[in-house]
Amino acid sequence: MATASKRSKLLQVIDEQESINMAIEYQIECDAGTVFQYLTDRDFLVERIEALGEDPPTVKVSRKGKSVEIKLQRVRHLKLPAVAARIVGDDQRFEMIERWRADGDGWTGDYTLDVVGVPARIEAEFELRPAADGCVYSISHSPRVNVPLVGKKLEAILRRETEQGCDAEIDYLVAAIA
Repeated sequence: MATASKRSKLLQVIDEQESINMAIEYQIECDAGTVFQYLTDRDFLVERIEALGEDPPTVKVSRKGKSVEIKLQRVRHLKLPAVAARIVGDDQRFEMIERWRADGDGWTGDYTLDVVGVPARIEAEFELRPAADGCVYSISHSPRVNVPLVGKKLEAILRRETEQGCDAEIDYLVAAIA
């Protein structure tokens, strides 16, 4: 039976702009190849997004050689603090492009997630590597919100929602593999 544990989380202030990056690492008790197949499978992605309470997404997966590109359009319903809800609304529409590349005995990749209608973006880099007891999936997020006066508060909310979303997605993955 597959299991996952969050091994570490790091919030790090980067550069003079005081941008905050978040890094999360998960130990998954399943081989990296199986995890990769799930994370790049269109049907699984649609199922997971809907199971986590989002509207049915638009998902396109393109494979070319040892690379995979995933384009997602999704809507997430959030209960946000009043200040944030006035700026971004209760329904967030996201457009995401995720790219995976074979790298040695694992995979590396990146994604860009834009919040439609809001000057907000999350950029991420990730790795999926074999480990003694399965594999390690690590991801580093850089949320950015370009709104005067409240941008940093919105970034903090975006970081929290991103971390909770990652945890839920990994939990769903592990349950599906089990």
